[in-house]
Parts: sequence; structure tokens; C-alpha cells
Amino acid sequence: MKTKIKNAFLKLYIRFKGRPGALRKAIKEADRLHKENGKRYRVFFFGYEYKVWDRSQIRKRIKEGLFRSELKAGEDFDRICFYDTLNPERYVFDK
Repeated sequence: MKTKIKNAFLKLYIRFKGRPGALRKAIKEADRLHKENGKRYRVFFFGYEYKVWDRSQIRKRIKEGLFRSELKAGEDFDRICFYDTLNPERYVFDK
């Protein structure tokens, strides 16, 4: 019974954190960071929230063991990102 209640609250929490407004906020942050330093940023949903990472941050997390070591910071992560500052027209969102 405790597990069912815990899972219900976790489901609501993930639903709240994964809302479209939070995605738009992460996209704005990625665009702002891209304008500041010109790096390519991607938006991921990881750890129950949207994260904005560039290539060096992805590599850092691979070295820490958060991701499998055979994953590459480029093509493998392009498939799972929600937004990419290099190809924003590929990702269609209501802004």
C-alpha cells in the first residue's frame, strides 16, 4: 500500500516537472547560454527535470559513470534530446 501511494506521488511529481512550461524555460536557458558563449546546448529530461548541457558537461557525466562509457556525446545524445541549439527548426514547440 505504501508503495502505491509513493508511486502515485512520484507520478504527479514527474508530471509537474515535465510540463510544457518547464520545457520552454529550459529552451530559453539553452538559447541564452548559446548566445553568451556560442556553444551548442541540448535539453534533456533527466533526473525528473529538464537539464541543459553542452558537450563538455555530457562528457563529464560519462566519465563520472552516469552514462555508459560507449555512448558518444554527439550522435547518441542527439536522438534523445528535446531541443538542440544547433538545429532549432528540427524541434517544433509552441513558444
